[in-house]
Amino acid sequence: MIRVFLVRHGIAADAAPGQPDESRPLTAKGRRRFRRTARAFARLGERVDKLITSPLVRAVQTAEILARALRQDEVGVLEELRSEVPPAKLFGALSQQIEDGEGVALVGHDPQMTKLVAALAQLDGNDADRIAFAKGGIVRIDVDAFPPAKNKPRWHLEPRAESAEEGLPLLEHPHGQDDHR
Repeated sequence: MIRVFLVRHGIAADAAPGQPDESRPLTAKGRRRFRRTARAFARLGERVDKLITSPLVRAVQTAEILARALRQDEVGVLEELRSEVPPAKLFGALSQQIEDGEGVALVGHDPQMTKLVAALAQLDGNDADRIAFAKGGIVRIDVDAFPPAKNKPRWHLEPRAESAEEGLPLLEHPHGQDDHR
């Protein structure tokens, strides 16, 4: 089993005239809120073996904040985490980089992150339409394989939570019996 933590980048600045979308940074509020989310995530004690981000500035900045909170030195960049890349192409790239038993945090953008939650959790159209993935949010999904087989969403950490437990609309407790950190 692979523990996948899908991370939507924090609040980003609007593009200035002539500024490419790729270079939009996080706002001060986006950095502040995501630092709080990253600290709450770190307190959960989840093991993250790999931290991989989209190459866009706002995602890289979000990944760097998460890396500091998790005390990780390395952040990988994966082109397939751009928002316009279909999940199937991303699954192909991930299957070559991630091993069974690992925990991997993927930092990216919507609508791709919402599509990934739906694809990895194998949600039908009605359930997929109810996914609300806020900027700076984190969702854990346990994955048997890429492409998905029978995967299980575990929790969703909202960016406005004051504590880890408060921010987890749980599908089951984060410290459940079959939890592997």
